[in-house]
Amino acid sequence: MAERFLGVPYLWGGKTNLGLDCSGLVQVALTACGLPCPRDSDMQKQALGTTIDIAHARRGDLVFWKGHVGIMTDGFMLLHANAHHMAVVLEPLKTAVDRISRGNSPITAIRRPTTRKVV
Repeated sequence: MAERFLGVPYLWGGKTNLGLDCSGLVQVALTACGLPCPRDSDMQKQALGTTIDIAHARRGDLVFWKGHVGIMTDGFMLLHANAHHMAVVLEPLKTAVDRISRGNSPITAIRRPTTRKVV
């Protein structure tokens, strides 16, 4: 579901194909898959799934930073709406981690939604 939004512009507070922010992308995708999901990334981090190690990341896992979230499309690629690209993009997780960490924001959690559906 989330991949359908590739290329959609980044818009803080957005939840439509006219513009999305990171947590809006996650909320829209999970809701479309029948999984309840809070609106903001901090609430998503607290409410969704179980914590996993980065070495075990797979499709559908959620990667959290302070104020940011993305969705893994496999063990290496991250789909996320972000202000750096001003769009929903797919990029290597390592690239996103390196860039976001330079801003002094390490990954705070990787969580696997409890009810496993492909997003």
